[in-house]
Amino acid sequence: VSALLGEEDEEALHYLTRVEVTEFEDIKSGYRIDFYFDENPYFENKVLSKEFHLNESGDPSSKSTEIKWKSGKDLTKRSSQTQNKASRKRQHEEPESFFTWFTDHSDAGADELGEVIKDDIWPNPLQYYLVPDMDDEEGEGEEDDDDEEE
Repeated sequence: VSALLGEEDEEALHYLTRVEVTEFEDIKSGYRIDFYFDENPYFENKVLSKEFHLNESGDPSSKSTEIKWKSGKDLTKRSSQTQNKASRKRQHEEPESFFTWFTDHSDAGADELGEVIKDDIWPNPLQYYLVPDMDDEEGEGEEDDDDEEE
């Protein structure tokens, strides 16, 4: 998840106080992720939500809260301007703002971030909170550490 966060995203997420995942009645109904924020210099919303469900035709779809950005603080716009200046080549690997996730409804069935939050982070938040920052490459093979205690 940290690969999705720019420096400004991290600043904004310092105001995040709570995350809740609500699974609806049956698996077809989907789930909602609510992000609760304190008063902050970036946007007016106290809660940002994104909901995933199957539409009438059975295809995955999503909807989310419209972020009410404060003047000059829209991190989704600043992100794309900064990237265009930094690199003339457009690369799909460039991280967008985390907050772009709330406006991207293009492929709800392939929304990895929503699935990671619901299935991994939500049930086991401490394993993410207590792990020190490290590059993805360095982190590979960590799961073998438990075997060494023989």
